[in-house]
Amino acid sequence: MGTNLKIHLKGGVNFRDLGGCRMADGRTVKPGLLFRSGVLDELTIEDMETLAALPVTHVLDYRDEAEMRRRPDPLWRDVQYECVPANPGFWENGASPMQLLSYTDDEWQASAFMKELYQRLPFGNPAYRRLLSWLRAPEMPRLVQHCAIGKDRTGVGSAIVLLVLGASRQTVIEDYMVTETSLAPYRERWLATMDRQRMKEKFDALVCLFSAREAFIEAALDAIESRYGGIVGYLKEEFGLDSAGRVALQARYLE
Repeated sequence: MGTNLKIHLKGGVNFRDLGGCRMADGRTVKPGLLFRSGVLDELTIEDMETLAALPVTHVLDYRDEAEMRRRPDPLWRDVQYECVPANPGFWENGASPMQLLSYTDDEWQASAFMKELYQRLPFGNPAYRRLLSWLRAPEMPRLVQHCAIGKDRTGVGSAIVLLVLGASRQTVIEDYMVTETSLAPYRERWLATMDRQRMKEKFDALVCLFSAREAFIEAALDAIESRYGGIVGYLKEEFGLDSAGRVALQARYLE
């Protein structure tokens, strides 16, 4: 896959650069252009100075309005921010971890719920259409896409970016699974606030909702394959991105 380049942010949640990811043709994603993250509201002043200096010029926030209002993004100098919710309608404005537990009683139900979410996210999604429009913008924005923990909505968004750039299915899965490790400190800190004995099976469901599992991203990739027969048809129908468009973006973002 190549190595995700490291940017240390004291208040970052699952923040990383897609730079270094290796595509099927051997090229790699240029560093300093395409970032993915969880919530940004814990960034320190020093973190924001780091992002301004890179510079990161655009922030695409996939959270619902209620989430965004609870924990608004801090913005650094000369950055353009846009919030375009990525959630499908069946859980819109209900994406906090405790709200998600209302859909599940145990780990099995949580896993089934997550797979359904991943099967729905790639299609008819205005957030990912906005992502592609920014990727194609003449000014070539240096972009961070993020949601609450940088796993589900951002996981699918990042998968789409990698597929556009020519990544193999395995590379997409490997990049997604980096989240399981990258998210761990935040996840453990949050789970430590829960009463495991009182929650019983609900706690196992919560752990599942906070986890990056291959079966989740595979559900999205399989849904794309089932509906469109592969990534070429998917990108053409969902985003109007043809072969020439893909080649242009690969020339822009790969080295």
